[in-house]
Amino acid sequence: MECPSSYPKIGVSLEDRKAEVQRVGEAIKKGESIVVAGGGPIGLELAGDIRIKYPSKRVVMLCRGGVLSQWPEAQKQKVEVQLRKMNIEVMTGASDAPKDYSLEPGKLTFADKELSYDVFLPAYSQGPNTKFLESSSVLDSKGCIDVNQYLQSKMCNEMFAIGVSNVNEPCIVMPKLEAQWKSVTGNVAALLEGKSLKTHAEGATFMKLPPMIVIGHGPKGYGFLDFNNVPPPVKCCCCCGLGGFPCCPPCWPCLACGGCGCCPCGYCCCPSDGAGLTTLAGKLAFKSGGFHFKGLGAAPTQQNMNS
Repeated sequence: MECPSSYPKIGVSLEDRKAEVQRVGEAIKKGESIVVAGGGPIGLELAGDIRIKYPSKRVVMLCRGGVLSQWPEAQKQKVEVQLRKMNIEVMTGASDAPKDYSLEPGKLTFADKELSYDVFLPAYSQGPNTKFLESSSVLDSKGCIDVNQYLQSKMCNEMFAIGVSNVNEPCIVMPKLEAQWKSVTGNVAALLEGKSLKTHAEGATFMKLPPMIVIGHGPKGYGFLDFNNVPPPVKCCCCCGLGGFPCCPPCWPCLACGGCGCCPCGYCCCPSDGAGLTTLAGKLAFKSGGFHFKGLGAAPTQQNMNS
């Protein structure tokens, strides 16, 4: 799915992409008023990281229907309280906001309000990155690849889709994507060998929303784990999120918490939210690749795209 402030354009070189990221970072460093458009997990994470890095800047989240519009009210209220504590403003309602990022000063108008900014960063999904296929007949009305039960294009049987199809799944998160790429790789091999394709089965069917929400990373951030959307064994082992420190000694070595606040479940009999999760998330951002995917590997060699 495409998110303008972070998603690379098609065909961009690694060098150009690195320079683009550096330009965005430098603009945030120099700007005084930073607007983040989007009230979902991406927007919260980005706005939180900016606030933690630059405590004196004005950080505004611009979202049409408020933060976390798909989440339960109790979780939304906790996040809203924390945003106020972190001095991150939330402005709601329809606006004339651009769809691409801007590193130049500008103004937004919505309702009877006007908002000036130095940097504008869209941080929400704008649909699948399939614009290069718009002239074909493989997309549905929302820009998703129209697929059958094998994640195979209905119009082009040599094409399969991972994460950008109209398969009926509630969210796009790693457990869902992992199941999709396993289905696709298996079916591509079967197609090449002339064998029957296998129907795709949704991964982690219990998961209806992303289970982890963070406002920034590190001990100055805030986050929560939704134990209604984690694997049942984890939910049971962690006592639905109420089995934090010091109630779960077996967890101490692997979490390296020992009371330092890294335990994502927080403290015993308390809700599974707070700075413990973001402290741990800040470390896992650089280590998680070794847990499940056997390392992140080397950076890919730049390839030239033929026109």
